[in-house]
Amino acid sequence: MAEEEIIILEAGEDETLEPKQEKSEQTKQPIDQKKKLFIIGGVVFLILFIIIITVIISLNTAKEPKVLDVNTTKLAEKLHKKNEFDQFSPSNLENMIKKANILYERGNKKEALTVYKRISTFNEAISYYNIGVAKLKEKAYKESLDSFKKAIDNEEQRCVSAINAAVCALHLGKQNLFKYYIDLAYTYLPMESNAPLYSYYVGLINYYKGYYYESLAALSHASSSYYNYEQDYLASKILSSININTQAINRLEKSAKTNDAFTLGLLYARIGEFKAAKKYLLAANGNTEHPLHVKTALALVYNKLGELPNSAKIMNELYKQYNEKATKIYPIRVTLKDSLFNVNIAQEEFDKALFFDDKRTYSLLFYFAPFKVFNAKQTINFIRKGSMNVFIDEIGPALSYLKQSSTMSKVNISISSGIKKALNHHTEQANQIFLKMIDTYPKHSILHYNLALTYAQIGDFSKAYKHFAKSYHLDNNNYTAGAFAIMCGKLIRTDIEKLKEDVKASITSEDQLEKSNLFISLVHLTENNQLSLTRWLEHKKEKTPLNLIFDTIIAQKIFNEKAYRQKATLLKSVLPRDIMANIINFNVKHKKTDIKKYAKGIQIDFKKLDLDYNSFYYGPRIVKESYIKLLQIGGLLYHERNRLIKKMELEKTDVAAIVQTLAYTNIYTHNFEEAYVLYNQLIDELKKTDSETIFLAAVASIGAHHVENAVALLELSKLTNPKNLEARYGLGLLYQEIENWEGATIQYNKIDDSNFESKYFAFKITR
Repeated sequence: MAEEEIIILEAGEDETLEPKQEKSEQTKQPIDQKKKLFIIGGVVFLILFIIIITVIISLNTAKEPKVLDVNTTKLAEKLHKKNEFDQFSPSNLENMIKKANILYERGNKKEALTVYKRISTFNEAISYYNIGVAKLKEKAYKESLDSFKKAIDNEEQRCVSAINAAVCALHLGKQNLFKYYIDLAYTYLPMESNAPLYSYYVGLINYYKGYYYESLAALSHASSSYYNYEQDYLASKILSSININTQAINRLEKSAKTNDAFTLGLLYARIGEFKAAKKYLLAANGNTEHPLHVKTALALVYNKLGELPNSAKIMNELYKQYNEKATKIYPIRVTLKDSLFNVNIAQEEFDKALFFDDKRTYSLLFYFAPFKVFNAKQTINFIRKGSMNVFIDEIGPALSYLKQSSTMSKVNISISSGIKKALNHHTEQANQIFLKMIDTYPKHSILHYNLALTYAQIGDFSKAYKHFAKSYHLDNNNYTAGAFAIMCGKLIRTDIEKLKEDVKASITSEDQLEKSNLFISLVHLTENNQLSLTRWLEHKKEKTPLNLIFDTIIAQKIFNEKAYRQKATLLKSVLPRDIMANIINFNVKHKKTDIKKYAKGIQIDFKKLDLDYNSFYYGPRIVKESYIKLLQIGGLLYHERNRLIKKMELEKTDVAAIVQTLAYTNIYTHNFEEAYVLYNQLIDELKKTDSETIFLAAVASIGAHHVENAVALLELSKLTNPKNLEARYGLGLLYQEIENWEGATIQYNKIDDSNFESKYFAFKITR
């Protein structure tokens, strides 16, 4: 019935109406009978109502001896005006009855009876409206719609009844009916211009018509303090739909209720405020009709916070309870972090404390640390010392080696070959030389130390830990190896307490060492012992690269600005062409400038510097990472990439290293397909099968949308180095994307860092 009537109301042509008229002819007789019943019922109701009013009049007359001087004609006109009956207010109804009484008392019975009839109709409309609201709350949408339609037919409160009727139609999935009632509400809207909730009506109607900005304008200028929560909630909903999420949060929090915790949790997650999101989602978890949605969202927030075991725990619980249904609530798509290739975002996220988390601090120490030799004179003659970049520790090993002098002479010549490669920054070639020698001389402390140092510079901290620890155990006087083993152990999250106790005991028992010395200070760095570090900073010492970078690190950690600048400047003066020394010095000078000026400074300074680029082309990983990030911030990376392409075309001696550098640069310049091809060349043709190369090939695969290849490469990277947490995290995300939650949670549970933050991977909700 309702749908037929709406079709008639919407029709604008005679031929559309004709079939309905034919139908009405067929049903005229039963309808007439119904009308008669309604009329009889109405007359009875009106007679009873008049009797009640007469009683009220007589009572009022008895109480009021004075006769009021009232212009009954004007009063009747006023009562006939529509706006007197607009609000469902008991006080309004009472006033109307009193005024109708006055008309009746003064003899203006015809007008009084008209008003009484309208009051009766008004009461009937109120009944229909209230029934509609009750049914709407019960989710009985069809019955609710029928009641609101009757309220509209009674010509009272048409606007608000039409709005609610539209809501019912929406729930019933009747889009045409929904549009009809919203348009009807819009038509009746001017009649509500004096209503206290006018702004709310305007906001609702415009919202449902899709005019979001017009709706916001109305809700931002409320015409009354009624329905504040509803208006704030609707405004928040609109703001979130157009991604003005911070304002959406502020608006909702003004009058939020307990059951809004879930919504606020999602909104905070949208803007990256994951700690606040976690707080609200935990609150919602105990008070929700949708536990699956809340817990799935909480698992994702735990993921963003780096609390991956917590995320895995929730995912396991949900999967056991809901099976595949749980995987479809908030499906994800794995992406690379925008800061990898978007200059503006990279600038926003850039941290000028560029090197001072554990990983980068230790990597700097490994970069500037000396290689060790047995016979310094022989080695120096072999290498032809002269470069300021020659970092050689001229202290020989323990006396036990002197008894094997003939063997050691051969070893030292081989060590010298590796060191020569390392000092020219061909780090991987040096690594291969040392690695081949280990099989022949497995108990050579210096050889293990040098091999470990190349592994540390490459970024393979698991193998570096193994060989530093082996070097120290072969020679307990090799304190540098012991301290570096502790650092690598921290980075790969292995148990180092016993090793640390042993190293500290060996150092403190050495009579020839002062209480404050380099070796114990390096160990204390891993413990953040600032008192010991301060003592070492103030200690007079030789201006070696290792001492200077260590002093720079200490000064930054204890906030000694003067020493920080002084030591960084001194390091650059000792190594004027070294890329890392220049980056550190630049960072110290510009640390207080805003990021745009910082970027401008990069363009000015690094275009004119005469640098030794071998460390960038072939050398340690920290140089590649730091220099590429600096060039990216400064907008110079594409220029450097072009130079690398030319360099690769001419390269003859260390092709693998230059290909690796270009492939890594391509990731940051958004040339993912080229990076993917180059990494495949490195793995398949040049036989580079270390965990880091395979991992970066997976990063390029994701960027180039070769997702299946990325899964295989990450599996291989993780198997090659089980401590590669980035590989595990990326693999977990990809498994979660393909709805393999069991596989994902296995990887997440292996990442026990409570503050893990991926440098490469992110994810987006695809729903």
